[in-house]
Amino acid sequence: MTPLSPGVATSPEQDAPAVPGSLRFRRLWLFSPGADLAILAIPLALTLCAAGASAFLAPTSADGAHRLMSWTAQNILGNATHVVLTFLLFGVHRDVLTAAPRQPRNILAGTLAMLAVGAGFFFTFYADRAIHTFAVAVIFNVFGMHHTLSQHRGLWSLHGLRGGQVGLAPPSPLERRLQQLYVPLLLSILLVRIFFVAESAAPNATAYLDVGQGRVLPWQMLPVLIALWLGYFLLLFRSVLRSGTASGPKVLYLLGMATATGLALVAPEWGYVMLPGMHGLEYYMISARMLEPREGDAPRLRRAFIWPAMVLAMLPLLALGVVHGFLLDGPVKGSLSIGSGALSHPLLRGLTSLGFAVVLAHYYADAFIFRFRIPSIRQVMLRRLGLSSPAPLPASGAR
Repeated sequence: MTPLSPGVATSPEQDAPAVPGSLRFRRLWLFSPGADLAILAIPLALTLCAAGASAFLAPTSADGAHRLMSWTAQNILGNATHVVLTFLLFGVHRDVLTAAPRQPRNILAGTLAMLAVGAGFFFTFYADRAIHTFAVAVIFNVFGMHHTLSQHRGLWSLHGLRGGQVGLAPPSPLERRLQQLYVPLLLSILLVRIFFVAESAAPNATAYLDVGQGRVLPWQMLPVLIALWLGYFLLLFRSVLRSGTASGPKVLYLLGMATATGLALVAPEWGYVMLPGMHGLEYYMISARMLEPREGDAPRLRRAFIWPAMVLAMLPLLALGVVHGFLLDGPVKGSLSIGSGALSHPLLRGLTSLGFAVVLAHYYADAFIFRFRIPSIRQVMLRRLGLSSPAPLPASGAR
């Protein structure tokens, strides 16, 4: 990937003042045209495949296709495999790890704690498999969704910074308030939807993710949640577009956020393909950008080796995903299935629990290294992202 361009206009027409009442978009790509579009287009295409399977295949075949699309989003697009890239970044650029006082100690302590949680998962599997399954479902849906939405907010903020570097008006007070509200509001709406709202109006319908709670809220609660989602995004796009000149890639990214969260609300089996797919691809691009050497670095990883190193680092988690998806009686249930009894093998169960621990350690570490409200962290991370700027990042963009 090439460094972010300074964002200057590419033609005199782009520098012309906007006509009052008109709306103009600037081509201010955050990564590159191909990367920014791929983050949205590839997960959307995968989701459309899942939707097409529902429309044209028999229920059993459609369920298999859904599982395959979900597995692809998790393992190929990177929602499950990208987590190791945080630790690759620490190894290549230590300034990310040491950007704030006591940060290395805090991250090490958190990582060790997450390894202990992984050990707990190992033992709960043998103690009570139902409790183990429910605990994993709750922990990874709650913390995973928070992590995904926080990354949305972070990229949204970087798009705003990108616009500020070329003289676009800063986000309005309303947009900043909506940005601050994004994670708590959308997290609440989506968790209520998947855990508490019945999937249909049928008397025996359960929630999309039933972890033993039974039927809590009726299906008729769903329109209320949709109204909250719709009202939020209508306000947001009105705020973003009313200035007359906006970053086109930023608006496109916000449309992608709205689409992914809307699908997760209306049809979770589709949204849970698009949301993870977006998240993994976003992290691929962020990691590749931050792994690049900057002026003054003593490079440990040459630019040409960045993507190969990322793939190599993720291979163990991908292999674990292949084992669970294709070799065991797991999500994909492939023709090579050797039965779910193999899940009880201590080695496989230990590797799976270690994988859970790495995911949780990644959540924990990212919560520290992306605290842009801390000046030293903001300085290091913006330099790594190729977005160094003397202007401070708005507080609403801090994770």
